[in-house]
Amino acid sequence: MGEIALYVCCHREFPVPAHPLLRPIQVGAALAERRFSGFLHDDEGETISERNRSYCELTAQYWAWKNSESEYCGFFHYRRFLYPDPSARRPYILRPLPTEAMLKLLGYDGFESLIRQYDLILPIRENMYIPVREHYAKAPFHHGDDLARMERIIADLHPEDVAAAEAYLSGTAQYFGNIFIMRRDVFDAYCAWLFPLLEEFDRETDTSGYSVQEARVDGYLAERLLGVFAQARSGTLKMLELPRAVFEQDSGTLARKRLELAVLPPGTRRRAMIKGLLKG
Repeated sequence: MGEIALYVCCHREFPVPAHPLLRPIQVGAALAERRFSGFLHDDEGETISERNRSYCELTAQYWAWKNSESEYCGFFHYRRFLYPDPSARRPYILRPLPTEAMLKLLGYDGFESLIRQYDLILPIRENMYIPVREHYAKAPFHHGDDLARMERIIADLHPEDVAAAEAYLSGTAQYFGNIFIMRRDVFDAYCAWLFPLLEEFDRETDTSGYSVQEARVDGYLAERLLGVFAQARSGTLKMLELPRAVFEQDSGTLARKRLELAVLPPGTRRRAMIKGLLKG
């Protein structure tokens, strides 16, 4: 059987445990002052590494699309991994720094066989209790006009996906993080769909006045576009949603966030209401 490669996207050095499925990759390597030893680098071969400030972890996705031949491609962040627990109810759990022993406890010994049963694996959706479109417009460093422009671009380039875009962006549950695992043909189709949409957005949009955080717009949009892609193909692909393990290096921060999650579990109306009040 072909290889499964789960790329762990890192913009700074982070302890990625040794595991047959994991491939640590330095993103934005073309812009970095030094290269991470023992990592793949997204500026080798056919790349868009120099766009990392706006494309974020998508530069690793583009690199894998153009330069790898793995049968399955997955993308994690250095602090966020999917783990194989299909029965999980909550979108994520908190853990200290990842280790080989921790991956074993999280069920990674059986992850390969689970992956091969599906075409597309996504993180568990989080219900934010407001439409995805509205949530985007209210999120820090996001601009509602950017998503509206992307909706128009979808209508121009992929009119067959307009209904799926409307359904997903009008719904209240969404996928976060540009995290997923796809069978190769699905991954190729996703990239061939995603990157031209972003190219057209870049062509139409003046972001010269954006702050460093606002300039990450292509990455922000892709988070929502992943949901649109999945919505449009929900009837043809075998899909699974899995929880994330979120890693915290600082023990004090870990304890505080665990307390917060105990009081305000992710995906609950109570958490969404309190977060909304705090932002307001």
